[in-house]
Amino acid sequence: MKNTGSLVAIIAVSFLCFAIVIVGSVRKRPVIVESNATADEPVENAAFDSSELGGGFMPEVTTVLVDNGRLVIGTDNGLYLMPIADSFADRKPEPVTTEADLMCLNAILPLGESRFVGSYSGLFKLDDSYTIAFESYYPGEAVYALLEFGDGILVGTDRGLWFHCDEPIDEFGCQDTLLLDNIIVTALATDYAGLWVGTYGDGLFYNDGRSWQQRYLLRDTVSFAFVNALEYRYPYLWVGTEKAIFRYNGGRWSQMFEADSSEIQMTTAIMSTPAATYIGTERGLLRCVGDTLAAVPEFEGKAVAALCANDKDVIVATRKDGIFTFKGKEEIVSPEQLTIQAWPEDIIKEVLAETNIEEMK
Repeated sequence: MKNTGSLVAIIAVSFLCFAIVIVGSVRKRPVIVESNATADEPVENAAFDSSELGGGFMPEVTTVLVDNGRLVIGTDNGLYLMPIADSFADRKPEPVTTEADLMCLNAILPLGESRFVGSYSGLFKLDDSYTIAFESYYPGEAVYALLEFGDGILVGTDRGLWFHCDEPIDEFGCQDTLLLDNIIVTALATDYAGLWVGTYGDGLFYNDGRSWQQRYLLRDTVSFAFVNALEYRYPYLWVGTEKAIFRYNGGRWSQMFEADSSEIQMTTAIMSTPAATYIGTERGLLRCVGDTLAAVPEFEGKAVAALCANDKDVIVATRKDGIFTFKGKEEIVSPEQLTIQAWPEDIIKEVLAETNIEEMK
């Protein structure tokens, strides 16, 4: 631990995220939330002035997507938008100002003219410009996963799995339904016949429309205990866990390894295209074509936070080393371009009152 000041910064920022919501009732937390850095994690790019909390923290990317010609970037310190064009020169992400408290973001879902944003402090419904907040839901729950489903959306939180009916089909309306209780839902995916639900600590679930089933391997019943990512593209379901990558063809599970290596991989994101499947890990980016899984050298040593694609290329968002195109390996967003947004004053004061920086040192 050679950079003590930066380590103190990361720990303090983690406290700031925790202060946004009351988390005392949560029995476990997903490590996929990038703001929960551990004390022994090396920090290279974070800059922090301990005398001015909230004034020098370099945001970490948590999610990214392409939405109506814009690159939408979610971080642990706010939301950013950037136009996508043939050339990214002279373009930079701009912070979004909204009435909602968009700190510690985990998931973003465009749906019609609405945009749903999941954070540590619940679920927010915004307009398509991301600037006007219409509603908020599940206060006090951290939202980790969102998925369009039927006439509503599925919302994975640290309490369980919700079905949120946003546009009722008749005058009687509808109520939100808690489908799975007392679990932390971290990933969601649908296949041709049902719904897959990944959790933090409680395994992998499947619903075929009739009942819930827990899926596991007979040779290792805890292989799917901690699921960080799910992706389905016919004919495969991909499951990324804290220690491995699995692929399921509807009848057989296969653990995927890079070339001839038997190294374990902590998966952070998975995205399939017609040409290949891209897998983000804590150590870089993997690409699978057919049955061959290989590392992409240009991303070695970079923690990949999220993946998305436009009609021309795959976009790779690293946690703190920038955002890149896959084909040209062009950096389209540098860490320095994610400008610092000040933490709410009341949160800063509350954390400072409960945190002894000198003891951390």
